[in-house]
Amino acid sequence: MKKLILGGTYFPTHEENLMHSEGDLAAAREVFLKNRPNNLNYLLQSRYGWMNEYINGQKEIKELGAGAGFSKVFIESPNLKLTDYKFQPWIDEEVDALNTPFQDGSIDILICSHMIHHLASPVKFFREASRVLKPGGLILISEINTALTMRVLLRMMRHEGWSYDVDVFDENAICNDHVDPWSANCATPELLYRDKKLFEEKISDFKILRNERTEFAIFPLSGGVIAKAKTINLPRWMLKLVAGVDRVLIALMPQVFALGRRVVLKKRGG
Repeated sequence: MKKLILGGTYFPTHEENLMHSEGDLAAAREVFLKNRPNNLNYLLQSRYGWMNEYINGQKEIKELGAGAGFSKVFIESPNLKLTDYKFQPWIDEEVDALNTPFQDGSIDILICSHMIHHLASPVKFFREASRVLKPGGLILISEINTALTMRVLLRMMRHEGWSYDVDVFDENAICNDHVDPWSANCATPELLYRDKKLFEEKISDFKILRNERTEFAIFPLSGGVIAKAKTINLPRWMLKLVAGVDRVLIALMPQVFALGRRVVLKKRGG
C-alpha cells in the first residue's frame, strides 16, 4: 500500500517531539482525574464507552498496555484488571503483552487501547492473545488510524511516526524499535485491519466482528492523552456537534479524515 502524500517511513526522535510530557503517565493521570477537562473526557468516553456493550457479565477482563489507567473511569465492570509492561500504583499486574503470565483459555476479554501500534510484532501478540482467550473470547481495540490528516499532525508535532514499508503479518519483521516501549508505528493498525479477508487469512485464529473508522477534529481538540498540546476547552454540547460533523466527514472521505479506529476481534471456536 503506497501513500501518494506522506507515505513510506517517518520516525522522529524523542528529542524532536514538540508535545509536552511525553511518557509521563503519572502526571497525565493526575491532571485528568483532578480537572476532567471536557475535551479529553469526551474523547476518552468515546474510546472506551462503546466497549461496555461487550463487557457486561464477563468475569475475566484484562486491559493490556493500560498506560494511565483511564479505562476504569469509563468501563462499567468491577472485573476489569489493568496490566502494563511497567508497574504503576494504579496497575494491577505487570505484564508483557507478548509473553503474558495468564493460563491457556482463561480470559474472556482483552482490551487494547492505543497499544497495538507500539508492538514490535503484532503476529506474536495475536498468537499470545489466542492462547489466553477462551473460545469465542474477544479483543476490544481502540486505535490510531493514519489517514492523511493524522500523518500531517504527526509530522507537525513530531510525536510518533509510521512505516508502510513493513509487513505487519511477517513474524520476523520488526514494526518499530522493540527496545523502546514508547516507539510507535502508527501505520500498524491500518495495515492490519484495512483488508478483512487478508487479516483473517493471516491471523486465522480470529475473525473481525467490527471495524469502524472514527475521530477527526475531536482528537486534536483533546490536546493529547499523555503527551500534551495547548487546546481550547469546549462545552459538551459543542463537542457533540463536533463529533457529529466528524462522522459526516469520515463517511465522505475516510482516507483523509479518520484519525481513529474501533475493532472487535473474536477468537474462533466459540
